[in-house]
Amino acid sequence: MRQLILSTFLMILFFSAQAQIEKGSWLLDFYGHSGYETEEEIVFPQLYAKVGYLPLESLAVGVRIGGSGFLQSGNNFGSALYAAFGRYYINPQSENFHFFGELESGLLVGYQEGSDSESRFYIRPATGMSYELTEGLGLEVGLGFTFMESLNTSQIRYNGLTFDLGWRAILGNRSREALEETDHFFRRGTISIAAGVNLNNSFDQAVLNLRSTTEAELNSEAIRFTNLSETSSNVGIFDFGFGFFLSDRVMFDIGIGMVNYSQSEVDPAITLFSISPGLRYYLPLGADRTHLFVQAGYEFGGINFSGLGAESTYHYLDGGLGVNYMIGPSVALELGVDYGQLSWDILERNLNFFKFYYGLRIFI
Repeated sequence: MRQLILSTFLMILFFSAQAQIEKGSWLLDFYGHSGYETEEEIVFPQLYAKVGYLPLESLAVGVRIGGSGFLQSGNNFGSALYAAFGRYYINPQSENFHFFGELESGLLVGYQEGSDSESRFYIRPATGMSYELTEGLGLEVGLGFTFMESLNTSQIRYNGLTFDLGWRAILGNRSREALEETDHFFRRGTISIAAGVNLNNSFDQAVLNLRSTTEAELNSEAIRFTNLSETSSNVGIFDFGFGFFLSDRVMFDIGIGMVNYSQSEVDPAITLFSISPGLRYYLPLGADRTHLFVQAGYEFGGINFSGLGAESTYHYLDGGLGVNYMIGPSVALELGVDYGQLSWDILERNLNFFKFYYGLRIFI
């Protein structure tokens, strides 16, 4: 134990070279991916944002909000999250690696049309590490433990743990200076990454008639695993898009998604999966930091209840447009809309489907 503590201390000192976390910086994380079915007028909202401010170089405070659900006249249900957090950086002078502890508390609200909403208070201590890939962009890994109010007794009890991997925009003086000095944000050979790009996250709530039971499900990380002690269940999510620029303006993109729900006393587990290749063409607008894009793609996915194969599959052929606005030298705020036709073997007809999204996109 003493050797572990000493090793950790020496590692912190090793990486303490320059002041890299700046007082007055902002931590930003945005994610939204919503669907709209035109015939039955069904909305599948999924929205998320986390914003923090550093009044000190070692301290960040902020808010986190999120929501997901299924909205149709006479049959609305979903979940919403309202929380505040504080984060303390153990080694703010480190050049690239920053270790932190974080404490978050808030309300998780579940609603069902025709019933009273259910509000549950929770508190979530967490620890993690952030690695600064470039100025203004941090890769984060974290482990959190949730203690949530019981609906039956109103007591605060251990609810579960969450492991996640994702990224954050870190906007300060260094990132602004680097942004002004950047001539090209992407070119041939550039790699691009974004989280939550696949359609299955937009309607898995409706397919499985599920509501979020933990605050970790209302999040943006590309990789997440949550263990819920209250229901003896696990939720695993792997959802991101990987792009490669074939030229200075054309990017090949492929999205890979998986959402797995399992419960110890319920067999089998439920898995939603999808893969979505496509092409995107970028066109610079008047401002150097703004780029319009048009895209077309195809998504194949389905639901699996046991073993290999799929009990139900869908196809989604779509196209759309959007905007990337660079907020750092290698990170952009992305907004877009797609329209396409969804063919699903459990439905009697094809669905005309809009997909609205926003979030952070990385260019490396």
